[in-house]
Amino acid sequence: MNIQWVLADNLVLEPSADINRMKNVGSFWGSWKTWRAYQTDNVVCYDRQKAEELIKKAFHGACNLYLPNSIYSEIGKPPGVRLYEGGFMGHTVDCQEEIIAMNLAGSISDVVLLIGFDWRKKTKSKDELQEIRNQNYNGLVLQAIKQNPDTQWVLVDHPGKLQKDLSKLDNLGQDTLQGVLKLLNA
Repeated sequence: MNIQWVLADNLVLEPSADINRMKNVGSFWGSWKTWRAYQTDNVVCYDRQKAEELIKKAFHGACNLYLPNSIYSEIGKPPGVRLYEGGFMGHTVDCQEEIIAMNLAGSISDVVLLIGFDWRKKTKSKDELQEIRNQNYNGLVLQAIKQNPDTQWVLVDHPGKLQKDLSKLDNLGQDTLQGVLKLLNA
């Protein structure tokens, strides 16, 4: 069984959480923002400027660095970098690397463990652009899960009641970190 973790950009694990025990279950996927705290195995970077900075520091030697093919070509095709296709085609969305990590991990996994995410229903933003960004993010999360119906997605330690459209998905469940680790004998 292929199991992967996807880490939210703003993940803050409790100090008692054992990262090594979690990695015994599966590899970590997340944005470049998660690497320092969690030594993310598979790091996604969607920003061209940040990608150039990471390449200059030989960051791709410390992890599997994933860049969009368009950025990879623009920055000189550095060896050892992994590629993915696609983008957000004019959609404004927050936490782009989270969405990409979900899609990449979901495409190769039987189970994706999602940790640090807060997918509760949010109050409508008074800022119209932020509301569009929120709606786009929610739609892309829903699409990532629906696109992989044979993958079981598990929200780990979710902080409350899941928003309605996500709660209806048959392949999305919830559990605690301790419950997941115990179930998987990690």
